[in-house]
Amino acid sequence: MLTVLGREGLLNQLLLNLHVVQQPVEWFLYSDFAIVLGMVHLYNFFMIAPIFNSMMRIDRTLITAARDMGASGFEVLKEIILPLSAPGIAIGSIFVVTLTMGEYITVRLMGGGQSASIGKLISTQIGSLQYPLAAANAVILLIITLVLVTGILRIVDIRQEL
Repeated sequence: MLTVLGREGLLNQLLLNLHVVQQPVEWFLYSDFAIVLGMVHLYNFFMIAPIFNSMMRIDRTLITAARDMGASGFEVLKEIILPLSAPGIAIGSIFVVTLTMGEYITVRLMGGGQSASIGKLISTQIGSLQYPLAAANAVILLIITLVLVTGILRIVDIRQEL
């Protein structure tokens, strides 16, 4: 990531050559921006694959019929594509939520050790032999994750996708 986001990285060199900035931008690396960018890069496949699978199952004749009935592209998207791809969006959201809740390596590497996460907190507590506190934090993290997943499953019925 240093070669892309660092002070002498490709992104800063591009911005300097285009005269968008006068000096290299410091917050590209070792910041919350870098953490979010790293997580998006790591987990986008887990969101895209279920959505792609749902969209491939949409019957093309539904879209053709809607267009023949005079629906605009936005109406086709709103009334046909989004409702029929909702299970894929829900499955992708569950994947991403469960994977990111305990993430601490990406936070540590991309944040330069300056940002905190619950996964890093639990790891530190285990390393300092504070097992009861680490277990309590892990249970709280598990409950929060289960509440989020349950909320997603209440909104969208994913049984048709499975």
